[in-house]
Amino acid sequence: MTTWLKAAERFEERRNTQDYFEMQSALSAIDKIATCLDEKFPQPIYLIGEPGSGKTFLLNLLYDRWYEERHVILIETPFITPLSFLYQLIRHKGVVAEGEDIERLRVQATELYRGTDHVVMIDEAQLLSVEMREFVRMLSDSQAFWFLLAMHKKEGEAILQAPHFKSRPHRVVELSCLTPNECKNYLYRELLRIGYSDIDELSPSLIKKAHRISGGNFRNFKKLFYHFFHLLHYTNAHQKTKYLHPSSCTITMAAMSAELIHD
Repeated sequence: MTTWLKAAERFEERRNTQDYFEMQSALSAIDKIATCLDEKFPQPIYLIGEPGSGKTFLLNLLYDRWYEERHVILIETPFITPLSFLYQLIRHKGVVAEGEDIERLRVQATELYRGTDHVVMIDEAQLLSVEMREFVRMLSDSQAFWFLLAMHKKEGEAILQAPHFKSRPHRVVELSCLTPNECKNYLYRELLRIGYSDIDELSPSLIKKAHRISGGNFRNFKKLFYHFFHLLHYTNAHQKTKYLHPSSCTITMAAMSAELIHD
């Protein structure tokens, strides 16, 4: 495998929490979430951010970090019903669900979780049905459950403006975009891991352009450099003399290939 392909591989989309990069907004989010969970009275925590800002990655990271010290449930597919949700909560406690009556199951789940050290994390929570959102709100009102709900920023803010959510205690934690310096540090870290020897070719102006094109969005930044290094592999393999080295032009072509910009 060429150096370019090894570099491209570092920027493939994946959820390996060992690849965690300590961007400032993620560190701040983790600290705020941990502080909320230490409070006496449970209230829902909403993790909001633009698509690609790292919400799913952060939930998986928290799951890996906390599953030994507290009861952690991570629901990655939000297409659930109140009944299936209660079954899942009860079974996670290693207990048999008591029948099919939803009110009886709600009481059973509430008794199992009240006063315990736990957190129920739901990814893509903006996709929950209206019925499920209302059911989660009702469970939250019991003050027996800690919920951490990750939502896209635009949809999440709209949901939280609804009267029955806005009027109840809750916390909002926001993930923001990478700064230009964080983009540089992340890029250099990933390349140093594979022994990439030409980091100086990735000039500050080139990285600044990559940040501008990606908008500092973590997913788009990785996507851009995945295509960028594949492009360099191709140009070197086919001796495209004008495009053998990293440049503003190759970043632009990679952005077009990644569909981050258009003609």
